[in-house]
Amino acid sequence: MEQKKFITYTAGHAPVRKQLLLFWIFFVIGAFTIGGGFAMILMMKRYLVDQYHWIKDEEYYDMLSISQVTPGPIAVNMATFVGYTQGGVLGSVLATLGVSIPAVAVIIIIAVFFPGFKDNVWVQRFFAGVIVGVVAQIATIVLDLGKRQKWTIVSAVVCAASLGILFFVHQVSPIWLILVGGLVGLAVEAFKPHEAAPTAGKRMS
Repeated sequence: MEQKKFITYTAGHAPVRKQLLLFWIFFVIGAFTIGGGFAMILMMKRYLVDQYHWIKDEEYYDMLSISQVTPGPIAVNMATFVGYTQGGVLGSVLATLGVSIPAVAVIIIIAVFFPGFKDNVWVQRFFAGVIVGVVAQIATIVLDLGKRQKWTIVSAVVCAASLGILFFVHQVSPIWLILVGGLVGLAVEAFKPHEAAPTAGKRMS
């Protein structure tokens, strides 16, 4: 029986050029992706997996899962994790700064200037179009993640129940759904029948 291979993540070592490239890639992602962390997922994958081949597809989704369940914005968590695996502590710092600086700068600019022209019809139309584009990006992410999920009866029930609760019971925090989903996953693994380990050869009489 083929044993499952586990992926290990360690601190990477990168030359200065790659360290600067890490900063630049995440700066571009932070500057040109509108819609928050989930909208950045698709762009991150295209850079990190498809273009530069720094990480494999399954590694990317492992990092994405970890970034979703750890505290903080998903984009910052992903930048920190990827930066560390590619360039160590320095890569982690540079990637995190790269994805954070554009957001901070834009928020400051909006806080200073937006109140003066928020009622402008052109501004309203612009943001209405942005929302449509963001919905399309997030829908693409959802479809991609759905195709990669190993669906079982339990996972389908948990997904359907979570959707129903989010739509109709607005008082429930998504945090509880995440925790319950994790506990269900642990329970399924705990009660799943496992094959017995191969026994050692018989002793010679």
